[in-house]
Amino acid sequence: MQFAILISVLVALLLGAFLMLTHVQSFFRIKSQELIQAFEQANTLVFETLEKTAVVSDTIVSGSGPKVSKQAANYHGAWLKRYASVSTHNRKAERVAFTGSKQSDRTPNLYLVNTNSPLVVVGNTRLEGNSYLPKQGVKAGNISGTYYQGNNLYYGRVIESKESLPKLEQGWIDYLQRATSGSFIDEATSISLEKEIKNSYHKPVQLLYDSDPIFLENEKITGNIIIQSQTKIVVGSRAQLQDVILIAPKIIIQDGVKGSFQSIATKNIEIGKGCYLSYPSAAVLLDQNVVYNTTQNNQLQNAKPDFNIGSGTVIEGAIVYLKNKKSPDNRIKTHVMIAPKTEIVGEVYCEGNIDFQGTIRGSMYTRQCIARQSGSVYLNHIYNGKVLMNPVKDYAGLPFRNSKNSIAKWLY
Repeated sequence: MQFAILISVLVALLLGAFLMLTHVQSFFRIKSQELIQAFEQANTLVFETLEKTAVVSDTIVSGSGPKVSKQAANYHGAWLKRYASVSTHNRKAERVAFTGSKQSDRTPNLYLVNTNSPLVVVGNTRLEGNSYLPKQGVKAGNISGTYYQGNNLYYGRVIESKESLPKLEQGWIDYLQRATSGSFIDEATSISLEKEIKNSYHKPVQLLYDSDPIFLENEKITGNIIIQSQTKIVVGSRAQLQDVILIAPKIIIQDGVKGSFQSIATKNIEIGKGCYLSYPSAAVLLDQNVVYNTTQNNQLQNAKPDFNIGSGTVIEGAIVYLKNKKSPDNRIKTHVMIAPKTEIVGEVYCEGNIDFQGTIRGSMYTRQCIARQSGSVYLNHIYNGKVLMNPVKDYAGLPFRNSKNSIAKWLY
């Protein structure tokens, strides 16, 4: 009798354990499925907002009860940072991504403002894709005995350009002005410089600020972090920067720097030789240098460029020069200099004069091309520069007005 009772108890315990295991497995399966669905819905929210270019600083909350959705979009450097989350039964799925303007079959590879003078190509210059040029078109020329070497003047199609560059979102320009004026000082969590710093994009932005120059030498800094100085920032070759933003009047990136970060300056940007800044990197000069009269203009025409990129450097992302509207036009001053053997994979946007002898795989927008050779300045000349097709088919770029968007990078 006692043996039968023992057997019954054991059977009951086994059955109970089996039922409990089945229940637990079912419970975790349901919860896992809910979490997977929440991530899918968060992804969907991000993709649904790609048609919108509006910035939504305040978080939009929708839904009630067991499921609540949140979304926000605001500028972060040269890109729009989009956030989406879905909460269900106390479980949250979050997605954060950088987004930018989507490319189309009419996206310019070269856009030269119509100043009523033709573009002159010299040496090993090559133009591919969509070339938006003045109505005078393009012609071959020579500089100091060097003639154009190509079989055709362009390899693609030519479309007449307008008297101004395609417009960027005014909201982005306003963001840059606020950022360089110190808006993050009161908004972000303040931190101090350490050998290693990391901050997730799922957490509030952190600010490393100093009124004196900041020298980054051996530090490893990653994530949702802004580094800002009132004077200048210098990045050494041993620094490791990933997805951070640098803000200062002057930014110097020394030879051999490797990383993925964004720079925003108001006076000068200098990128050294042999650097590699991977996508999505950006360097933006919001020029606040003011030239008041013709005499100063003449003195500055041979001055060092405001934005200089050294030989052998590769930048994947965006290079931007925004002219100070208070300064008069200077037809012969170099605002952006891209040295030979330098490669930009992405976009170059210059509201002034650009002298480039490297390679741009993507798009170049400029008011004027100039070539400084043999002690002379040649207007609307390209000397050995190459504008080629962008090899990144789903490239997401600068915030142009009325543009659709695509994902530049999913963040952590």
